[in-house]
Amino acid sequence: MHLTAWASCLGAMAMLTVACGAGSQLGSAFSTEWQNDGGRSIAALQRELSAPTAPAGAGVVVGVNGAGVVAVTLSGQRWDRPGRLDSRPVIAGDVVLLSGGGRLTALAAATGAELWSIESGGRALRGAGDDGQLTAASLGALNGGRSRLVVVERSGAVRLSAEPEVEIGAPAVLGGVVFVPWANQYVSAIDGATGAERGRLLTRRQVSRALTLGDGLYFGESELLRFDEQVGQAASGGGSLAVLPRREFPGNPRWFTPGAEVLPPKASAPDRVRRFALPKGTGKSGVSFDGDRFAVTYFRVAMGASAKDGVVRWARSMPKDVLGGAAVSGGFVLCSEDGKVSVIDGQTGAESASLALSGPLESCEAHGGSYQVPSKAAERTLAEQITEIVASRDAQMVPAQRFLMQELVRLPDDSVTQALIELATRPDAPPLLGKDAREALAGRRSGAEAMLAALEREYDFLEDVLLPPPVGPLADALLAMKETRAAPALARHLNDPANAADDIMRAARALEQLASASELSELQTFFALYRATAVEAPIVQATISVARAIARTGGAEGLALLRQAAKDPFTHVEVKEAIDALEAPTEKTAGR
Repeated sequence: MHLTAWASCLGAMAMLTVACGAGSQLGSAFSTEWQNDGGRSIAALQRELSAPTAPAGAGVVVGVNGAGVVAVTLSGQRWDRPGRLDSRPVIAGDVVLLSGGGRLTALAAATGAELWSIESGGRALRGAGDDGQLTAASLGALNGGRSRLVVVERSGAVRLSAEPEVEIGAPAVLGGVVFVPWANQYVSAIDGATGAERGRLLTRRQVSRALTLGDGLYFGESELLRFDEQVGQAASGGGSLAVLPRREFPGNPRWFTPGAEVLPPKASAPDRVRRFALPKGTGKSGVSFDGDRFAVTYFRVAMGASAKDGVVRWARSMPKDVLGGAAVSGGFVLCSEDGKVSVIDGQTGAESASLALSGPLESCEAHGGSYQVPSKAAERTLAEQITEIVASRDAQMVPAQRFLMQELVRLPDDSVTQALIELATRPDAPPLLGKDAREALAGRRSGAEAMLAALEREYDFLEDVLLPPPVGPLADALLAMKETRAAPALARHLNDPANAADDIMRAARALEQLASASELSELQTFFALYRATAVEAPIVQATISVARAIARTGGAEGLALLRQAAKDPFTHVEVKEAIDALEAPTEKTAGR
């Protein structure tokens, strides 16, 4: 039976309709005159509702396209529903709710069968909850006006339809009680049959959503408070909290959007930059996260990170932008704008299964339900996963690539060094990414063979070598590793005009310690060219470093050459001063 609850005020059959007047039949549910009870009422309600649990619901992914919605369950069953929407679909347990065409409609998540449809009163869906018996939905005004709260039975009978004086967030339902966030710090627990307030939560944290996740009921937005034995302590700053690491990720991804927002049917940039995590209660000790993992998406990049410290554990390049997803038991479900649904192992980042919706999609929502992600071993190392993403030529990915570069350089793999060299010498690399690669190379302490091989290359337009190797960073790294095998190549690069002044300076600085008598000819050539002509500060410093290398490796003859140069009035004054400060080489240091 479909009832238009806001057309008239009905009192029979336990139906409370207050749209015709103020929200008086809700009693004091949203009263701002309520006195803080120290968490007693919400704690008492928690004890009463400790046995009921919300159904896990169907694992389902729902996408919006130009014709309506398309859906696929995580077991592979597909369904669709034509029609224009005025807001994003909401999945609540076993129910998918849609608003559009002036109606709010509930569909069975597993099959798409219509459960009920009522008038929306010119408002759009923004949040909903379901406990298997009752569905509660919050609707927001499209063109001004109050929020609307509706509570509907499976039969379609409207238990409650009200317009509270306050702006409300996304509700949840447990054991016939509707939990409604409002004013960003309260959650009113309303009896679904009578509209009476049975308890109220006061929290000092941002709360615009009530939601059932995994094994429990939670309240919050950027962090979640669990509805458990500790919930009464929330008023004094306590309670069991699910908090993700504060680490910054590219694009500043959100875990949840504000519950009072009406999300449009078409996804925007913030929908492509998200966090996904599944909290799990751990008794009185607090809340952990499934698999100790959470996922972050940034357009076409997905990352899995430790829920303890935010360190990246896996990274994937997705086929298209990720529009939505969900954390599920054992991993994550991510939906891309081309309609692909990827089931990701939370520990390894490997794709353990995939499904498809009719794409392209405008937006996508997912719910894990009782689905368990099949485990799948990693196909590549973390270094290889990140290297693939960093090597992408998509300019939109640069923030994610720069972030992942930081993760990459922490790894000792020799392959990381090779990847950084390739990136630093790629002509089409974004400037910021190339700069990051050079800086990272300077700090490497592994991959010496790759570094030595890179130094053997020189700029050669005819051979399509369009950039010289990153001589300066390689020189810094090889000097720190005391790699004397680098000396011949570094000495040759001193006199290569394709190298920048900063690279030459750093190569010369490395040669102060790494050069031997075998490099003396290259050193003397450089000194003769620049002792009187150096103008740029890096070249002046390079000339001084080369003088010191000659003094150390050239014996008495080398020192005599330097002393003679110091007498020449054309020799740069700083070079003269450096030569005057040199000491005669000892037998121990000469020729080294």
